[in-house]
Order: sequence, then structure tokens, then C-alpha cells
Amino acid sequence: MTAAVLREIDVAGLIDDRPISALQIRVFILCALVALLDGVDSQAIGVAGPLIAAQLKMPMGAFAPAFSAGLFGAAIGALAFGPVADRVGRKPMLVFATGMFGVFTCLTALADSFSVLVIYRFIAGLGLGGAIPCFVTLSAEYAPKHQRARLVSLLWAGYPAGNAVGGFMTSYVVTHFQWPMVFYVAGVPTLVVTAMLGVSMPESLRFLASQGTLGAPAERLAIALNPYLAKERFTLVATRQAFTKTKVRLRDLFTEGRAAGTILLWLILYLGFATTTVIILQTPTLLRASGIALGTTGILVGIYSVFAVCGMAIAGRLVEKFGPGTALAPAFALGAVLLVGLGTFSSSPIIAALIMGLLGFTVPLGAAGAIALTAMFYPTLMRSSGVGWAMGWGRFGQVCSPLVIGLLLTLGWPPGRILAVMAIGPLLAALCVLLRSVFVRIDAPISDVRAVGEASA
Repeated sequence: MTAAVLREIDVAGLIDDRPISALQIRVFILCALVALLDGVDSQAIGVAGPLIAAQLKMPMGAFAPAFSAGLFGAAIGALAFGPVADRVGRKPMLVFATGMFGVFTCLTALADSFSVLVIYRFIAGLGLGGAIPCFVTLSAEYAPKHQRARLVSLLWAGYPAGNAVGGFMTSYVVTHFQWPMVFYVAGVPTLVVTAMLGVSMPESLRFLASQGTLGAPAERLAIALNPYLAKERFTLVATRQAFTKTKVRLRDLFTEGRAAGTILLWLILYLGFATTTVIILQTPTLLRASGIALGTTGILVGIYSVFAVCGMAIAGRLVEKFGPGTALAPAFALGAVLLVGLGTFSSSPIIAALIMGLLGFTVPLGAAGAIALTAMFYPTLMRSSGVGWAMGWGRFGQVCSPLVIGLLLTLGWPPGRILAVMAIGPLLAALCVLLRSVFVRIDAPISDVRAVGEASA
């Protein structure tokens, strides 16, 4: 009697060379839900902020640290959680980070002083920032290589979708309820999604391969990706990537020719996120100073976010078809022009709505394309670290912009002049994209063949 042949199945080929399975769709949907809730939470403080400041009898310039606390926490969270996820796994860190920002978003509603508010926002930000490298990496590692850019940018479109949901939701909530309800509406669904992640989110199969743990759990994931394997005797192999448990160090992001790509990606995300934060977080304050009602500013942010979803959704496809220089640099440059226009015509709700809609197709598209480039640039063994550090720098951009605007408001600058100054950010981002196109190839060097220990020896 002839024994059944033991078939070798390559992990990368199982994901890259087959149609997208139900398991992969589940991963993308769960990751998109986390991105959406991140957007809801980020937008909530932008609309609720003026009401909280009024209740605490604080000028908006002095209230700026409340905006930056969550963003600073998010920067620290991205820097800290990404490398840990490269060691212990993407799923456990994603569940922990999402639960953290759900709990402390709810606790924000109970803050009875400015100092407590800042502390709660900082800890919620740790979770928000920590979740990002985990869900970006999970989605990238379950995406076929030839569709990775478009799927990651489509996933990140969940963030402005959350801004849109948050914008329209908070516009209703602040009109009918007290401001604490804004944070309950954002926090409770996050706790529900945390439970869903714990039950339904699989660990990254590419990560398991990079750790050399291709046992029964990995085989069950392989069968979920290809149900026909249930009828065969097979063993999983990882011929296209390294096995290593070496700790990823910061300097590894700059080895094997990655230095220019790493630095330029950090700068692009820093400038892009600083600009989108001005639009999402500070537009209600700036436009209110121009005479537009607070409820209307929430709607304007919602309009921007709806169009940003469309812009981010196509960013990866544009990068794949035209290259990052042609796809992303014009988007950033046009965003700078529109920011100046918003400052010039901010007293007209109709023109402001038109400009906000157009803005959604510019800077958010550029930022989403940069995130997709980041997920493509680093190998599996350091992908969470690379994404985490890049997103951390993006979050530091978000920290700085509210502080700058708070200072300019304190100095008495009008909204138009403030927005004109902030337009410098996307112009510099466009320049960084062009420099990256000259000095860095989109696919180099991302080989999974060598271990970190070998590359940095």
C-alpha cells in the first residue's frame, strides 16, 4: 500500500498566488473597523473640545494640550507597540491596544478636571497609536503581494470614514446631549470590536513563519486560506522568508540600503499627518472663529472625511499604476493650495464645504499612499517595527500641529493666516515624495531571505 505523498506548501505562495479567501476578507474587515474607530475617537475631541474648554472656563489656546495629549500618546504607542508586535505577535498587541483606547475613551467622559482629561487622552492615545502598526501589518501580511498597496490604502480609508461618522455623529450629539455622550458613543463600540478581535482575528501566518512556528495553528490557517488542503497531507514551509527570533533594533531600519527610504517615509508621514490633523482637529475651532456655527463645522469635517475615504481608497492603486512620485506629489501640492483657499474663503459655509470636499482627495490620498509604501518597504521580520516607527513620526506631526496652532491663536493670528502657514507642510511632503522617487526604488530592499541578525552582523 502506497503512503500518501506529503506535500510542501509555501506560506508566501499560499497568500500571494491564490484568490483572496474568506479568512483574508475577515482580517481586512476587522482591521478596517479598528481604523474606523480610530477616526471616530480622533474627531470626537475636535468637536467636543470647545465645549469642554467652555465648561472648564479655559481659552482655546490654553486648551491645546488636551488635543496634543492623545496624539502624543499615539506617537509613543506606535513606537512602542510596533517592535513588541514583531516579538510576541500582531494579534495579542492589537487586542490589547484596541481595548486600551476603548476603555480610556469612555473614561474621558468622566474627566472632572483638565489634568485628568489630559491623562485619559494620553492613555487612550497610547492604545490608538499602538493599534495602528498591528492592524496595518496584519492586513499587509494577509494581502497578496501584487495587491498590497491598494489593500493597505483601502484599509486606511477606514480612518477618514471614522472621521466622517464622527463628524456627522458629533454634530447631532452635541446638539441633543451633553459633551460626555460623544466619548461614550466612540468608546463602547470600540470595546465590542475588541471582543470580536479576540475571538475572530487570526495571527499573521507570515509572522508565524518568520518565527519558525509552523505547527498545527499555522496549518489550520493554511486550510482556511485553501480549503482543498483539508483533503491532503501537507507540511508548511517558508522558502521565501527568513526564520529569526533576533530582536529588531532601530538601526536595522537603516541597514541594507534602507536609510534613505526610512528617513523620507518618516518625513512624508510627519508632514502629512500634521496637515490632516489641522483639517480634522482644528478646523472646528478655526472656522468657528470665522463665524461658522459649531454644528456646521462638524458637518464640514464630515464632508471632508467622506471625500478622504474616496481619496485614500484609490491611493494604493494610483501608486501601483503611476508610481509614488506621479501619484502622491501632486496630491500634496494641491492640498497646500486648497488650505490657503480655505483660509481665504472660510467665512462662507458653501465655499468652505466645496474646499473641504476637494481637500479630501489631496493630503489624505498622499498620506495613505505613504502608509502603503511603508508596508511594502520592510520585510516581515521587521514590518511592524518599520510601520510603527513611521506611524510614530506621523503621530508626532499630529502632536506638533495643535500646539503650533494654539500658539498662533494665543498670539491673535486670524484663521486665514494660520492655514496659509500650515500649507507649508504638504508642500514639503510633496518635495520628499519626489526625492524618494529619485533615491529609493519602491520595492528595494525588502527581501525576506536574510535574517536581521545576518543583515546587521
